[in-house]
Amino acid sequence: MMETKRGKADGAYDRIVKYTGVFGGVQGLVTLMTIVRTALVSRLLGTAGFGINESFNRTLNLVKSTTDLGLSFSAVRKISEYVEQDDRASLERSVLTVRSWALLTAVLGMLVCVLLAPLFSLWAFDGDAGYTLSFVLLSPVVAASAINGGEMAILKGARKLSQIALSQLLVVGCTFVISIPIFWYFRLSGLVLSLVLVSVASALVTCFFSFRSFPYRVSFLDRNVLRNGLDMIKLGVFFTIAAFFGSGALSAVANYLMTHGGAEVVGAYGAGYLLVSYLGMFVFSAMEADYFPRLSSVNAEKRAVNVLANRQVEVALLLMAPMVAIFMACLPLIVNVFLSARFADAIPMTRIAVLSLVFKAATQPLAYISLAKGDSRTFLLQEVLYDLFIVLAVIVCFNLGGLKLTGLALLASGVFDMIVVGTVTAVRYGFRYSWRAFKVMAVQGVLLTCLYLCDGFFRTPWSGILEFFVAMTSAGYSVWILQSHTAFLQTFLEKIKRRLKR
Repeated sequence: MMETKRGKADGAYDRIVKYTGVFGGVQGLVTLMTIVRTALVSRLLGTAGFGINESFNRTLNLVKSTTDLGLSFSAVRKISEYVEQDDRASLERSVLTVRSWALLTAVLGMLVCVLLAPLFSLWAFDGDAGYTLSFVLLSPVVAASAINGGEMAILKGARKLSQIALSQLLVVGCTFVISIPIFWYFRLSGLVLSLVLVSVASALVTCFFSFRSFPYRVSFLDRNVLRNGLDMIKLGVFFTIAAFFGSGALSAVANYLMTHGGAEVVGAYGAGYLLVSYLGMFVFSAMEADYFPRLSSVNAEKRAVNVLANRQVEVALLLMAPMVAIFMACLPLIVNVFLSARFADAIPMTRIAVLSLVFKAATQPLAYISLAKGDSRTFLLQEVLYDLFIVLAVIVCFNLGGLKLTGLALLASGVFDMIVVGTVTAVRYGFRYSWRAFKVMAVQGVLLTCLYLCDGFFRTPWSGILEFFVAMTSAGYSVWILQSHTAFLQTFLEKIKRRLKR
C-alpha cells in the first residue's frame, strides 16, 4: 500500500517538474526572441519611435485590463472543475459562457477605445491630441486581446498544456515575422498597422488550438448564458482591481525614484527589477497554466489542496534556488551581456533583490488558493497589503541607503508577503507547510546566504571560487532531492542516451 502511495506522489512530482521545465523553456525562448525583437525595433524606429510604441502599449494594456473584467484568469477555475468531474455537458456550457462574455468584453473594449481616443491621446502623449485617430485605429487590438484571453482561459482550464506552450511560441514567432518587415519598410508609419496585425494574429493562433477542442459557439444575447458567467466576472473584477493596485505601486515607486534620484536611478532600478522578473518567469510561468487549473479542480478538498500546494512549493524552491545562486554568481556577466556596462550600478541592488524569488517560490502556490476557492476578497486583501508595503519599503530603504538598499526593500517585501499569505491561508483554509518544504527552505536559505556573504561582505581573491562551489552545491542538493522523488530526470537522461546511440 505504501509503494502505491509513493508511486502516485512520484507521478505528481514528475508532472510538476515536467511542465515547469516545458513552460520555463518556452519562457526562455520567448524572452530571447523578445530581447532580439526589442533591440531591432529600437534600431528601426529610433528613440522617439520606440517611445511612441511604448506609450501605445501602456495605454492599450490599461484599456484591456479594465474592460476584459479579468475573464482570462477567472474562467480557468470554472472550466477546470468540470474537466475534473468529467462533466462534458457542463463543460460545454461553461465554454459557451466564457466565449459569450469574451465577445461582449471585446465589443466593450473597442467602444471604450474609440470613444475615449481623444482622452487617451492627451494622457499618453503629454497633452497632444494628434494621436486620436491612431487610438481609434488601434481599437481592434483591444478586441482581439479579449478574444485571445478567453480562448487561452479555455485551453488552461481544459489543461491543454502542450497546445498552450506551442501557441505561445507561435505567437512570439508571428510577432517577430509581422512586425520587423513592417517596421523595416514603413518605419514609424507602420506602427499602428503592426500592432493591429500582431494582435489579430495572436488571437487567430490561440483560436486555432482552442477551436480544435471546442467548436466555436457564442450566445452573448442570451440572458441565461450571461447570468451563468456572473460568478466568473465577480472573481475577475477583483483580480482586475488587484492588478490595478499592482500597476499603481510600480508607478508610485518609479515616480518617487525619479523625483528623488533622477532618470539614471530609475533606469538602474528598472533594469534590475526586469532581470529579477525574467528569472522568476522560468519557474512561475507554469503555475498559471498547470498548477492553478489543477488546484481549482480540488478546491473543496482541504487535504488535496494542502498536498498539491506543498508539492508545488517544494518543486518551485528546488528549481528556483539553484537558478538564483547561479544568477548571483554570474550577475556582472549577465548585466554586461544583456544590458551594458552603464548599468553596473544595478548589480548590488539586484544581488539582494533576487533573493526575494526564493520567498516568492514559497508564497506563490499559496496565493493561488484563495483564487481557486473563489475567495476574491481575501486575494485582493493580500495583494493590496503587498503593494502598500513595497511602496513604503522602497521609500524608506532608498532614503536610508540609496539604490542598493532598494534591493533590500524588494527582499523585505517578499518576506512580508510570505508571512501575510502564509498566515491568511493557515487561518482561513487550514494550510500548513510540510516538513519537507521547511527542510528545503532551510537548506537552500543557508546556501544562498553564504553565497551572498561571499561577495557582499567577505570579498577575497577566492570569492569567485567559493560562489561557484556554493552554487553547484545548491544545484546538486536540488538534483538529489528531485531524483529521489521523481523519475523525470532518469527518463530525460535515458532519452538523451538513446538519441546519442543513433
